[in-house]
Amino acid sequence: MKLITLTLAGLLAASAHAAPLLNLDPISGNLSGLPGSTVGWGFTITNTMDFLVVTGASFVPVPLSSFGTFTDFISTGPLIVVGPAPESATITQAFNAITLTGIGAFHIVPTAAGSVSGTIVINYALFSVSPNDPSFNPDIDLLVPDGALRATASVTAATAAPEPATLGLVAFALLLIRFTPARR
Repeated sequence: MKLITLTLAGLLAASAHAAPLLNLDPISGNLSGLPGSTVGWGFTITNTMDFLVVTGASFVPVPLSSFGTFTDFISTGPLIVVGPAPESATITQAFNAITLTGIGAFHIVPTAAGSVSGTIVINYALFSVSPNDPSFNPDIDLLVPDGALRATASVTAATAAPEPATLGLVAFALLLIRFTPARR
């Protein structure tokens, strides 16, 4: 009986090893924008074991160019390292098309209609030593060469709210002028 208990405890301890976690911003992963606009995802990555280094991002399947295009931001900026001290175990970044922060941008083409669904994939390498440590050696310290974090996502080309017809507004204004009593 003790052997079974010890075996179960060992299995539970092994499964408690914290895997890296990705949360999109917005959490649903669903974005909406007018045709011709650019939208994007922010993120929070949590990793408490070893040192995760982001190497790239993609939207899969690759959407048809007639709907839009995805641009990777997360791997083009400063090196993102997530892990135990001295690094931060949680990194959060909001999407900003001007400063190129967040996971990436999705440009919706001006003629787009409908939506596209897929998966945001963040590729990473996992190291036993932080890349910011002076003793870091990528050949010796590499644990996982190409890991991936995934989250479902979608982009919808929203329709613009219809503007009131100009003729109707002009007719309404003329009626107001005609039937408004004159002040004396």
